[in-house]
Amino acid sequence: MNQTTGNHIVIIGGGFCGTMTAVNLFAKAKGPLSITLFNSGYPENKGIAFHTYSEEHVLNVPCQNMSAFSNEPDHFLNWCKSENKVKIPKDELPGKFLSRNLYGKYLDEIFKDALEQKSALINFEIIREEVIDIEKSGEQYVVHSNSGKKINANKVVLATGNHPPAHPPLANKNFVDSPRYFANPWQESAVSNTEPNETILIIGTGLTMVDVVLGLTEKQFKGKIIALSPNGYNILAHKKHHPQRNILDELEPPFDLTNLFRLFYKHVRDARLRGESGETVVDAVRSHTQIIWQQLSLEDKKRFMAHVRHLWGVARHRLPSEIHKQIQEMIAQNNLQVLAGRINEVTVSLNNLIVDISLRGGNKIQTLKVQRIINCTGPLTDISKFQSPLYANLLAKKIIRPDEMKLGIEATAEGRIIDHDGNESKSIFTLGSLLKGKLWESTAIPELRKQAERVAELLLNNN
Repeated sequence: MNQTTGNHIVIIGGGFCGTMTAVNLFAKAKGPLSITLFNSGYPENKGIAFHTYSEEHVLNVPCQNMSAFSNEPDHFLNWCKSENKVKIPKDELPGKFLSRNLYGKYLDEIFKDALEQKSALINFEIIREEVIDIEKSGEQYVVHSNSGKKINANKVVLATGNHPPAHPPLANKNFVDSPRYFANPWQESAVSNTEPNETILIIGTGLTMVDVVLGLTEKQFKGKIIALSPNGYNILAHKKHHPQRNILDELEPPFDLTNLFRLFYKHVRDARLRGESGETVVDAVRSHTQIIWQQLSLEDKKRFMAHVRHLWGVARHRLPSEIHKQIQEMIAQNNLQVLAGRINEVTVSLNNLIVDISLRGGNKIQTLKVQRIINCTGPLTDISKFQSPLYANLLAKKIIRPDEMKLGIEATAEGRIIDHDGNESKSIFTLGSLLKGKLWESTAIPELRKQAERVAELLLNNN
């Protein structure tokens, strides 16, 4: 067993959240400190999001809003301008949506600079292995890796990020073992080795679907793509110029979904009468979304998830205009078809997958013969269903529990884990997508950078 003395922090996960937690610890620590960062699956500092197989995959937030530091809002913008890292006129950079791989290089540079500048009193180690268990040992925890390593820790950070989508909830799941079914849309294999005349079914019509379509296009796929979701909503484009709306003065607690919906509807209608985009209403409350979500009742949260979530997602998660135009052209040319409906059954045949679909708005059943299915339904959020020995063990030991909406881990707003018995931990923390149930908005850089800064402060606090 690795024996440690003093304050030893273990960070599990090397994507944005894990990386920036470490960077903030390097900057804020005033005394001796040991930090071990476990990372597996993707290169550290990048994670799934910023180490993609395609240069066509771009950020969904403009360059000017992508700083990794909340107190230096132009940090990424200035980094891009320095040494001409991108071939875009500097005056156009603020509003540009840049490559996600470029952002990964940015995080790499931040981390390496922070590592070089850290105090000699800070000992840092990266272990490129999977963590499979955490056990309590007196006032400490023992972190177990899949190779048998055991690391003592005073405090632990769960920064494991997004998990692959859940399989479609069908009675017959034989198709999930077919080589024609791709459960993880973020792997290059999902868009590789296609045949010229293939028909591909993408389950999901959100931003991940767009990434997959762009990946297929980059690989010169010439076949037919069908995208299916229960509502079949069309993804919207970011508006380059739109007036800011001010509705915060009309937001008064206690919040309830009915009154919020009325307020939103009033402002969306007003915006459209003025010839403006209704999505500006969603943008106007962005800074207050976490506060509103925390004050909604459990019943209202469930109503939101059942009836409003997809509409909110369409308005909230938009595409750069150039990519939106490309997707619309593919739809117009019938290279991409978007359907609203649900899958009833998938049958595996010799060279095909036969998919029976109930189309929305009637009793019509459509049967599709496809050669590939790619699951783009979004990350699995119910931790009790994660295909992860770590989370299975933490749940079994009652160290963690799912939040009431099954969107992540039960925790405080600042990231302290709450165990099965309702006790707030002083030693185990989380951030990022695992806090979605608590905060709702917990996946974009403007939220994540603040969380990493706050968690670092809590880790260094002895209380």
